[in-house]
Amino acid sequence: MLENLFGSKTRVKLLNLFFNNTNECFYVRGIARELKENINSIRREILNLEKIGIISQVPWDKINLTKEGIEKDKKEKRKYYQVNKFFTLYYEMRDLIIKSRLLIDEKTIEKLKSIPGIKLLVLTGVFVSDDHQRTDILVVGNANKERMKRCVSSMERIFERPLRYTIFTRREFNFRNVMTDKFLFEIMEGKKIVIVDKMAVSD
Repeated sequence: MLENLFGSKTRVKLLNLFFNNTNECFYVRGIARELKENINSIRREILNLEKIGIISQVPWDKINLTKEGIEKDKKEKRKYYQVNKFFTLYYEMRDLIIKSRLLIDEKTIEKLKSIPGIKLLVLTGVFVSDDHQRTDILVVGNANKERMKRCVSSMERIFERPLRYTIFTRREFNFRNVMTDKFLFEIMEGKKIVIVDKMAVSD
């Protein structure tokens, strides 16, 4: 999907790398190794993204490096880049990348939905671009934990990052709900995508 929109697989890989690691800095040769792409292609796309304003160079003194590391970087004329959070379309770009992955991962989401015992399945956190949430997936019910683990692992490969998930029994959910538990309240009152809601159906 994104390849068709942006016209370059390398560019899409770079966007995924930067937007999934918004607080990290990367240099060209390191990116080429990580993405297993030709260094000249990486360098060309980096220049394009920098010109647009999506990424920007980061000074050495802003990076957590040792003195030896800084000297080595200076000697090799190594440049570090980071996603530009002040880019006008930063949030729109981040949301687009996340939503495109959800489309790709529809099969896994269907597998999640099909796990017996799930009464409530909510996507939050990374799925709705909410960095403040303490979980990404909330499940309520007597879900099979091994199947949950396999599905989440599959999604982690698509998203190329760890995903946090929380499983509550219905009783625990109801107790936390009555007690206005902060963790649960933030999820239910915040941005979220409800995939399954059978809470009105009795066991």
